[in-house]
Amino acid sequence: MKKLVFLFFLVISITVLSASVEIKMPSFDKKNGIHRIYFYSHDDKTEVTVVFWDEDYPNFLLDLVYDVYRFFKWGRFYDIETFFVERDKIVFPDDFCPSVDYFQIDNLHNYAGVPIEKVQKNGEKIVVYVSTWNHMFSTQPLSSVEYQNYSVKEEIEARRIDVERIFSFKHSSRLLLAVVLSLTMFVLSVLTILLKSKSKNAIFFKASTTLCALLIAVMNSSHFEWFISAGLFFGLLGDIFLENPEKFKDGMIMFLIGHILYSLGFGLKFTVPPVLIFGTIYFTLMAIYFLVLHRHLGEYKLAIFIYVLAIATMMVFSFGPLYLGVYYIGFLLPLSAGLFVFSDLCIAYDRFVRKLPARNLIILSTYFFAQWVISLSNLF
Repeated sequence: MKKLVFLFFLVISITVLSASVEIKMPSFDKKNGIHRIYFYSHDDKTEVTVVFWDEDYPNFLLDLVYDVYRFFKWGRFYDIETFFVERDKIVFPDDFCPSVDYFQIDNLHNYAGVPIEKVQKNGEKIVVYVSTWNHMFSTQPLSSVEYQNYSVKEEIEARRIDVERIFSFKHSSRLLLAVVLSLTMFVLSVLTILLKSKSKNAIFFKASTTLCALLIAVMNSSHFEWFISAGLFFGLLGDIFLENPEKFKDGMIMFLIGHILYSLGFGLKFTVPPVLIFGTIYFTLMAIYFLVLHRHLGEYKLAIFIYVLAIATMMVFSFGPLYLGVYYIGFLLPLSAGLFVFSDLCIAYDRFVRKLPARNLIILSTYFFAQWVISLSNLF
């Protein structure tokens, strides 16, 4: 009974404290905005961990180097900051900066213990401002800056270390394995391209490359992600069939099933894009089919037509995360779908119209990149 009472008051305290914090961030930096906020109450205080999609160094060229540095130092591209709400003050361990310029690069990481009575409030909510590009906090707004509020849509209980395990490969064996498999996939894809026309062993490297993508997806699958993983499995079968010219139609059927599964996975996991996307992509690919391929296809006319419809549908649904505002994959997934379409169109052109120069490089590099990004979509 005592345990139940304790748990009841713990839940109440988490709810009250989490609902009492409001984060304000400059509107102009919303693309690096808040992804999620976690709360954890212990020892008469609440640990508030804020996860930002990214942080951009003020200099664009240096930002590329900075992203690589952060990835290997912290094991993530996300930015994670933590402060503590106590009963009489807010404690910022090393992420307080009362800046006068959002893009300042000096004197960023500071400790502060700000008394509650000196903190701005919005009704019952304590207001905390993001004051710099690397997401330091302040209790005062910058002058002449328009802010947007982050409203807590879902109260999630987690400590900082738990959050790191979700987003950083340095704290998660699952994410670390995904990084290792990604690097392995890159090496295998290069070997496949180099050996494709020289050795029968290329089929092993090609299948192994797709297998790496499949493993990345499976490790990160739950609910609707299993459709995406299943699509990669059929892609693996398609890779094997397509190595035999006599099994071209079988390989195409495997990829057809894969694209249907991708479409289901993207649509259910993310969202259904606007009608304009449907119309634009269907019109474009149908135009390519009838203007470039149709007269050369012979007995494959209907089969290729159905396949083009399937891959067009997959590409349409790849825009789902873009319209949801999901960082990283919102841009990369439509790009990868476009490269998948390009790769398959090149296969059709090379087989039915005219041989392409450097076909292995063109077809396989775009295909492997597409499958890699599709596998990573299960992480978001």
